[in-house]
This record gives sequence, structure tokens and C-alpha cells, in this order.
Amino acid sequence: MIRPAPLAAVLSIALFTAACGREDATTPAAETAAATTPASVPASAAEPLRPAETTDTAEVTGAAADGETVEAEASSVSISPVAAAVAANAPAPAAPAAFRWKEGQHFAPLPVAQPVSVSPGQVEVTEIFWYGCGHCFTLEPRIKSWDQNGRPDFVRVVRMPVVWNEVTREDARLFYTIEALGRLDDLHLAVFRELHLNRNPLTVVAGNRVDAAATESRVRAFMVKNGVSAEDFGKTYRGFAVENKIRQAENLSRRYLADHTPMVVVQGKFTTDVSMAGGVDQLFQLINDLAARERSAR
Repeated sequence: MIRPAPLAAVLSIALFTAACGREDATTPAAETAAATTPASVPASAAEPLRPAETTDTAEVTGAAADGETVEAEASSVSISPVAAAVAANAPAPAAPAAFRWKEGQHFAPLPVAQPVSVSPGQVEVTEIFWYGCGHCFTLEPRIKSWDQNGRPDFVRVVRMPVVWNEVTREDARLFYTIEALGRLDDLHLAVFRELHLNRNPLTVVAGNRVDAAATESRVRAFMVKNGVSAEDFGKTYRGFAVENKIRQAENLSRRYLADHTPMVVVQGKFTTDVSMAGGVDQLFQLINDLAARERSAR
């Protein structure tokens, strides 16, 4: 798995290693497979029919011939045969479905819950990734497919690049530039392909340091080739908004205890990954179930 390390160690390894997550490596060609993960649906039961009520009121006489008052009989309530039959055959309320995931095995609680930026009734799911991570590249098409087809409506997906050192910081700068330009839908996965299929690292390292000027030049060429104007790129790449996002990501990397990639954080409270969940399909089932539980707990 990819874990934070001193910069010299990070720069000495290939940026395209496939061992950056706890799960077993899979070929990048898996990016073409679309995931179909059904959302979990909480069990519910219809309220049983209530028996109809009829009231038989005793006839009340005014007074007896001997002058004594005759007390009226108390009103009684009886159930009609039809209503009684309906009530007898109504199904009992179904018990809530058991939560099949185990805390500490399939997901882990953060020591301190972190704030989220979603509206009431929504649940935030954060994907923590690094462009240089081969497992992140393999998982990304599945996340995109789940986000488009399998994600519950009340879930909001947030992508967050991990920031551990100079290399990951520059990769985060590229991500937030693409986000600010409104090109995440097509360029986010294109960056993964550029690194892992075309073998073209966009962050340039020279003399055990990131060469900022060479990196910016290479990233600009990639963006222009993909339809971004050089002027828009120049205004955004080192702008205040991108710098602020990088600082936030660095802070959250520490607060989320992000020691490897890819990781998933649900509602700022729980972390998990493919290995903990037991597989890629199980990961998305777990995310759906955790999100549903968080929503119902409000």
C-alpha cells in the first residue's frame, strides 16, 4: 500500500507502483468494467390494519311503571367478523435488517469525528487517492460508475487527493486545477491514464526535489492538449483557490489518518478500503449501508 514516507524514499521509487493499497493489485485494464452495485434498501413493513369498531348501545328506558329509574346499560364495543378476520391475517411487522458489517473489521471509527460539508439529510463519502497510486487508478472507474448509477440519492461524493510530501502536493495541485476549471468528468481519469498507461509522470523530479517550473510546463502541455486554454490554466494553476484547497487537503490527510491510498471516509466518522470490506463490490455495499445507517440515525 502507499504510505507517507520521507521525500527521498518517495522519489526513489517508481511513481507507478501497483502496490498502493491494501487490496490485491489488478490490471489497469479493469477501468473499462462498469460496476453495478445495488444500493441497500432498509426493510420496512406496512402498518397492520386496525380492526373496525362498531358500537351497540343498549336501549335506555325513561322510568319503570313503579316510579323507579331504570339505569341504561353501558355501551359495548364489538369487532365485526370481517374486521377480526383481517386483523388475524395481517402480517406481523418485519424486524429491522441486521447490520452485517463489523466495526473494527470492515470499517474503523475515527478517534474524532470530522465536520462535513453536506446539507441536512445528506451523507458525505470522501475518496482519498493519489494519482501515482496504481490501485487508485484501478478503483477510479468503479467509483465513477457507482457515483453515476449505484449511489443513493442522499450521498454526496467528494474526491480528496492525499498530501504527504512535495510529490503528492503537486499532484493535488493538478487535481484542484482540473476541478476549478470544471473538467473533472473527463480529465480526472485522463490524468490516471497519462501516468499509468502512457507512462508520462506529470510531476517532474530532479535532484531529489520537485522541479516546479518543469512540472508546470509539463502539466500545461497536457491540459492544452486536452482542450484547456493556456490562459485559463495560467490563471488557475497557482491561484489562491487552488492553494487554499491544497492546504485543506493536507490538513484533512492528517485528521483522517490517511496512511495509505485509496481510502474512503463516510460522514467524517468511519474509514474503510477494499481490503477491509473484502473486495471491490463489498466496498460499495458497505459504503451504501454505512451511509443509510448514518442518515437514519439523524
